[in-house]
Amino acid sequence: MISMALSCNPEILIADEPTTALDVTIQAQVLELMKSLQAEFGMAILLVTHDLGIIAEMCDEVAVMYLGRIVEQAPMREIFNNPKHPYTKGLLKSMPRLGGNKSKRLDSIEGSVPMPINMPPMCGFYDRCKDRIEGVCNQQAVPKTAISDQHMVRCFLYTDQREGEAQ
Repeated sequence: MISMALSCNPEILIADEPTTALDVTIQAQVLELMKSLQAEFGMAILLVTHDLGIIAEMCDEVAVMYLGRIVEQAPMREIFNNPKHPYTKGLLKSMPRLGGNKSKRLDSIEGSVPMPINMPPMCGFYDRCKDRIEGVCNQQAVPKTAISDQHMVRCFLYTDQREGEAQ
């Protein structure tokens, strides 16, 4: 499959869950192959994955998506060290930690993922968010907010909109 994708010398390789259902040894080999191909051919890799360990190992830039929308985008280290969106924070808290308390359960994100069909422009994470602003997050489209030149988030917690200021 990889050789077919590379046969036309692409500028970008799109890898959608390339290591799903692979054992750890094969997974490491696939990731190493992708790194070497990237270096050899000078191509970008768009990596679609839910595996935060792979993201930490492979990615320079990260876009966190929820219900098909980018909710946060930043350099990888910024996402891991300074997450802003409540969904990003929840994902990172659900990651197992080396040397962590083995008897402690991992955190999870409460609630169910809504159906993405005919989603209104409001925040898709609203029903699951502990930090939601009633009358704001559930009433209007969420704008992009620049945290820095390289860090963007879609969350009313980082805009001028506050509780009682719904327009």
